[in-house]
Amino acid sequence: MGNDSYNHIENVIRKNLDNRGMDHIELKGSLEKSAKELIKAETVIIVTGFVVRDSMTGETDGPIGAVSLASALEKLGKKVILITDEFSELILMNCCTVLGVKAPIEVAYHDSIEMFCIDIFENYKPSHVVAIERPGRAADGNCYSMRGEDLSDLVPNTDLIFEIAKKKGISTLAVGDGGNEVGMGLVREQVKDVVANGEKICAAVSTDILLLAGVSNWGGHAISGALSIMSGKKLLHNAQEEKWILESMIQAGAVDGCTKKNELTVDGLSFDENLEVLTSISSLVDRGLKATVINGM
Repeated sequence: MGNDSYNHIENVIRKNLDNRGMDHIELKGSLEKSAKELIKAETVIIVTGFVVRDSMTGETDGPIGAVSLASALEKLGKKVILITDEFSELILMNCCTVLGVKAPIEVAYHDSIEMFCIDIFENYKPSHVVAIERPGRAADGNCYSMRGEDLSDLVPNTDLIFEIAKKKGISTLAVGDGGNEVGMGLVREQVKDVVANGEKICAAVSTDILLLAGVSNWGGHAISGALSIMSGKKLLHNAQEEKWILESMIQAGAVDGCTKKNELTVDGLSFDENLEVLTSISSLVDRGLKATVINGM
């Protein structure tokens, strides 16, 4: 399949982008670029967690994709650091336990957030910084949900991590699905035109690479799949593990960001609908690995 493997996987994760108008934005090749960056990484920071005010807990989209990617990177011998806030800490811990991810989890708070972000670079010296479904500040300095609800008082400003990374020349990547996540500054003009409340909610901070996915978790799976093909070994977890991860999140109080219910759904999509995407990615990875072996021979 060659490079077509990445294109096919990227097409799979674009499912559901039309739900918010994001299907009108094309960033072809972002998946392959993401994997090429991370395959050469040494230490990777992954920032995730999106709080839902009604429940005062994190949502089910984000941590799964972050831990999926963290697991793949650790299997490749990379050092990973996970960053979230108090609303997603336990959720993320449970996800890590299911997949055996050893990455430390750093929790950001409003108090002394600037020093926290500076210390992250001093303590870990990352080569790459990634955001997966992490709310970003809009042009007005506030942080919004997809409905335009102001979350600024709840969300520590982890945009600073990406701003520091840029100043230091460190590669930045992001995965998002609705326009209000870190990284979307790269396509701000398009988000303003195609997303409801786009001008208000669009995150201002941009990243070097932005991967769009109908559900941000799928973007994490997709990068793990692409890394699998590049490295020649399967790094993606299986369907049973996916179920265990989501169940562990629900036990920790996570809610669906769209329905705001504590149930086995993500962004209003059933577990089976989410599993279908993971299964499709996994099948494409298997085909890509097989093609690599054949071509290698």
